[in-house]
Amino acid sequence: MEGASSIGESRDRRYLATTKHPPSSPTPVRPSPPPRRPQSPPRRPQSPPRRPPSPLRSPPPPLLPSRPPRKPPSPRPPSKPSPPPRRTSPPPPMPAPSPSSARPPSQPPYPPGPPASPPSPDYGPADGNPNTPMAGEDLVTLPTVPDNQPDVYGQWVLKAVGNIVAIHMSLIPGTDKFFFMERPSGRHPDKSNNIIGYYNYITNRFTNVNYTDSVFCAGHTVTQDGHVLVVGGHIAKPGYSDGLKGVRIFSRRTLTLHRITNMTFPRWYPTATLLPSGKVTIMGGTVLPGSGTGKNPIYEIWDPANPTSLIQRNQSAGLVAKTNDIYYPNTYVLPTGDLFVLCNNFGEIMEPVAGAVRTTLPSWSNVAKGIFTEYPFTGTSVMLPLTPENNYTPEVVYFGGQFSYGWINTTASRLALRIKVTYDPEAQNYTFGDGWSAEKMPLPRVMGDAVVLPNGKVVVLNGAVKGLAGDGASGGVAKANEPNLWPVLYDPYTLYGGRMRLMSRSRIPRLYHSTAVLTTDGSILVAGCDRCDKYWWTTPGGISKSPTSFPEYRIEVFRPPSWFNVTAKPQIESLDPETWDPEDKVNVMQYGEQFALTYSMFYATHSVTAAVLVSPGSTTHSTNMNQRVVGLEILVQDMDSRRLVLKGPPTINIAPPGWYMLFLLNGDVYGQSAWVRLPGDAPRMDSFLTPATNTAASTRSS
Repeated sequence: MEGASSIGESRDRRYLATTKHPPSSPTPVRPSPPPRRPQSPPRRPQSPPRRPPSPLRSPPPPLLPSRPPRKPPSPRPPSKPSPPPRRTSPPPPMPAPSPSSARPPSQPPYPPGPPASPPSPDYGPADGNPNTPMAGEDLVTLPTVPDNQPDVYGQWVLKAVGNIVAIHMSLIPGTDKFFFMERPSGRHPDKSNNIIGYYNYITNRFTNVNYTDSVFCAGHTVTQDGHVLVVGGHIAKPGYSDGLKGVRIFSRRTLTLHRITNMTFPRWYPTATLLPSGKVTIMGGTVLPGSGTGKNPIYEIWDPANPTSLIQRNQSAGLVAKTNDIYYPNTYVLPTGDLFVLCNNFGEIMEPVAGAVRTTLPSWSNVAKGIFTEYPFTGTSVMLPLTPENNYTPEVVYFGGQFSYGWINTTASRLALRIKVTYDPEAQNYTFGDGWSAEKMPLPRVMGDAVVLPNGKVVVLNGAVKGLAGDGASGGVAKANEPNLWPVLYDPYTLYGGRMRLMSRSRIPRLYHSTAVLTTDGSILVAGCDRCDKYWWTTPGGISKSPTSFPEYRIEVFRPPSWFNVTAKPQIESLDPETWDPEDKVNVMQYGEQFALTYSMFYATHSVTAAVLVSPGSTTHSTNMNQRVVGLEILVQDMDSRRLVLKGPPTINIAPPGWYMLFLLNGDVYGQSAWVRLPGDAPRMDSFLTPATNTAASTRSS
């Protein structure tokens, strides 16, 4: 089934918030603390290249003829020109190692919402609440946003009912299929007891995959050869084995899950990060479910060259001491090859293989005192696109979170916190400009999700206005009350104070255990929530409750405004046949070399203004462990033949080897992507993915 939500009648309501903020003002200039040098000089990282001029080059041989440009049935001129673009003791620390190197369908309405509920009590802030930019705000008003202007406010579409709650979601490279994982609920629409499966975005069908390992609360990312690596999980449950130490691979070829080895230490809520070498760091998590069960002071490294034996490294003393449990730390590979790591409100930059700390991140306490982002105070974060125009300089943004004293009725943080990371290869150090800047979002948000669009804008959605992430470690009532149904479109290229814009709202609350991932057409697949039966909502008909009680099996799509400018979309018609890899059935883009294609556009005067690579997302618990957008240089554009020559990324640190979606842009507008692969040296895992390692013996579609 497929249908668009409508807001219908809604009335503004006000409720007490816990803090205030002064009138908006420009970001004050704040001196950043000098970065701390390591006690011993670190290995000199690779610096991002300075952007050279882009001379025209001799084009490669002509491409195969492309098919005629597609024309929509009702052409219209563009509204404006397109601008350019186990309660065990935690393991002891280890000895320090030596350093090493489409079109909208017909849209039936959502089911009717529940009757009105009385407002929940608000106990107000704790004593000595922090002095933040929110201080002084007495009232927050829930907005009314039109739902009949999709090209301005976006559009929600109800796509399907799946058989698995998408607590964990990954886009499978080379396909339009999404891998889902959950915890057993006993309320599956098809009456099964499956905990993993995949959803086909094109056919709108769901396929169950039989598996009996507890993968709930695992970490996961996409490997260099396009499989999904799943690490850690949950304790044993009736019918499901202990998954806390598990290392598994979901094969993109056979669509089955294989447990290939065990980690040294059990992990609940870890983060998995793909490195440029093809290795994967596995960081954080506790040794049993629940806070206080023992944080892991050691992280592990999975190496595809030796996939059954993991390497152990000491986590930094600062990260161990200054975080609660090291739950789902946010990690980003920087253009130097170092790793940006932040958990709660403490961060550092480290060399990921040897474990040496390069420097500590500035504190955000001067602009966001008392704001936590680690579970259960969960915020969400992104690294903004790395492009030739910004010299591949990384910036990281955190959205929302909760106050350190937060509880069920505490209004969440409404701050977006942003920092720029610059590396000086001469001084061999990192600097952070003015440190963290804070900007107000239209609404507070805890446990949201953030998706970077191909045009560089960010959609922040899901989560709650009040409360915390979580229930009990073994289940229970959710700890969040007010669902936040309004996405925010964040434009990082606009001046401070004008970057946030509310979008049309959904009718389905997406609270604890919700997910959102970019699709190959540039819309956002939204699913999940398994504590979605109890919350406060005072607008009659304003929501559509889950028909299966606390687990939410319905799958939606949010299409951002730029998706609807159909006549401005650049459409990829053909890729250079010389780059075709018959084994992987994908075109291969080489680093720093020319990559040719043909495209079509409806208007003869329109051109491609940018091209980007977007990695396939892999997300859970507000943490996308494989989200990256990298801009490409345009070397040649022939408007007559619609032939485009791009230049591959400069280094493996800027765009780690692996699978990406290639999008072309006309200003903010982008068309359907094409899958490409950046080559790497890591061994392929296909030989390990045999029936002997697979407990998923059969599948079932619905």
